[in-house]
Amino acid sequence: MKVPYRSLATAGVAIAAGLLFAALEPASVSGQAQVPDKAKGWTYVGQSQCKVCHNGAKEGMQWDKWHTMSHPKALELLQSDAAKEAAVKAGITTPPAESPECLKCHVTGYDPATKSAPEKITPADGIQCESCHGPASEHMKDAKILKFTPAKISEIDIMAHLVQPTEETCRGCHNESSPTWKADRYTLENGEKTGFDYKQAWAKIAHDHVAGSMEDKYGGKYPTD
Repeated sequence: MKVPYRSLATAGVAIAAGLLFAALEPASVSGQAQVPDKAKGWTYVGQSQCKVCHNGAKEGMQWDKWHTMSHPKALELLQSDAAKEAAVKAGITTPPAESPECLKCHVTGYDPATKSAPEKITPADGIQCESCHGPASEHMKDAKILKFTPAKISEIDIMAHLVQPTEETCRGCHNESSPTWKADRYTLENGEKTGFDYKQAWAKIAHDHVAGSMEDKYGGKYPTD
């Protein structure tokens, strides 16, 4: 299932985790997928920068929706007793909130190799928009141009510097290797149980623009897919 553009947000409406992006090979169950080639030169800006444009009414209050979800609490969850018990069962000897095995899916852009998050990412903010839509430095530059010079919409593809998340994006961390995986978490329409159902999971975090708002703003030239 392809997520429509209007459902895409930057840091204010992130879904799934870390560096999980579309246009990738299916994510490994051992952790997050890598940044796709087109995004190699992009850098992370952090959710506060995304809030500037993505918390307005026409944007569907996307940042605000993200802020009420469980994703920004991802690091906090690692400090719970349940997380600590799960870590022990998984053979993790360090506290989960300090363990690369856990942080790679609980902190945006976390690199297990260097045991660090990108410079402008605050780990306490958990899973932010850039976890799913890619580092937003270049997207932010495009957005600034369009903000002050809307007529340039014919020259700028606002989607060019975003990554389109897919089901594989989410499954990079929501998979059987997670210590808290529950095989019967979701019930499908046919009554079968499954550990992850993209359609239902997406419905929980949907963050669309208000219908027609972008077309109105840019004279119908705003890309929507």
